[in-house]
Amino acid sequence: MNTGAGLAAFAGLAIAAQVVVNTLGIRTLGVGALIGVSGLATAAAGFAMALFSRPEFAGRAILYGITSGLLGAFILAAIVVAAGRAGLAQTLTLVIASQLIAGLLIDRTGLFGPAAADFGLLKVLGVALVLVGGILVVRG
Repeated sequence: MNTGAGLAAFAGLAIAAQVVVNTLGIRTLGVGALIGVSGLATAAAGFAMALFSRPEFAGRAILYGITSGLLGAFILAAIVVAAGRAGLAQTLTLVIASQLIAGLLIDRTGLFGPAAADFGLLKVLGVALVLVGGILVVRG
């Protein structure tokens, strides 16, 4: 397994664990405070890493960072609330399915800079199989 695939697999495990921790945290903190505490922890880790990479704090880069933070807060709140209401498996199934569809469209259009990538029948079939599995999880 290459490094990228290993990191992706560990990220998937971390997301599942994070949802459980966040669901437990929301019971005592509430959504807003949980997002605030999580954001502070993320900011502290990010600034610590920035000390070693010396980023350029240009206007556009700051806008990207703010947008990323706002998206992260929404993602965190949406997943925690959905998992609390619909269960972890159903929530993560829908999150993963929507990520795959968006990923294919972003890759196809080259939306964020990389060259547009064609996707063939095997990629579409792979995503379709994951979606069918997701439907079985959601309806089961």
